[in-house]
Amino acid sequence: MSSVRPQRSRASRLLAGSLVACCLLLSGCVYLRLLEFKRQLGHFDRFFTLKTDDGLRLACLTPVLLADDFRWLGLTPETVITLGQSQQWRIRWVKQLAPGARQSDAHDIELELIFTDGKFTRLFLPERYFAFVPKPFFTGLLRSLGKAGVDKSRRLAEVNFTPEERALLTTRVVATSLAMLLGTPSEKTVETTRTLLRYRYTPIPPQSKNGVIDMTFTFDTATGQLQRLNGRSPVGQIAFNFETPPAVIAPPPP
Repeated sequence: MSSVRPQRSRASRLLAGSLVACCLLLSGCVYLRLLEFKRQLGHFDRFFTLKTDDGLRLACLTPVLLADDFRWLGLTPETVITLGQSQQWRIRWVKQLAPGARQSDAHDIELELIFTDGKFTRLFLPERYFAFVPKPFFTGLLRSLGKAGVDKSRRLAEVNFTPEERALLTTRVVATSLAMLLGTPSEKTVETTRTLLRYRYTPIPPQSKNGVIDMTFTFDTATGQLQRLNGRSPVGQIAFNFETPPAVIAPPPP
């Protein structure tokens, strides 16, 4: 019996090690595909078409992401409709209410994804999301991901905007317009110079951790101007920085 147990123990460790290696390999493949998708976003008009006459419709001309990649990111469809070689995913999140908020204050986020032969080919956002926040803001964020700096060790992607880009994107995005779009925030913090509005969404159907979206919008308290948007998910973070970085002053010559 004593000779069998060590063999079983070694076999168990070998199996566990193999599973870990497979998971790391899978994550690495997802990461490479995400990097390729980011590269495509950097050449947006070559790899995508965009229609904004009725909602927002994005089409991928050279699909690279897989349906399984979206599941790895924590996106689980509420409904799936099979259309020939394609699948139509409806993904929906429901906002977590702030303490004391009424249920009628809840707003959801819904989008539609199309996968053809297992690859992501189309995205659709309904027109109702653009009644209070202009479409150029959403499309600007999407395009800007192509120039995001990626820190794999921190699982962080960060985008910095020039003053011209900031003025073009955030003119109509103020705290009041955001509240009209997303409703009462899950959490609000007012500091001396900044106001932070946090929105937290849970997916439908509910899951333990995967798929939760946590967004924090930072506004200048005095001017109401959007300074920063931080998004957090179980697999990483993304930050859009609209503030002008402080000027770097060269030290005086010795």
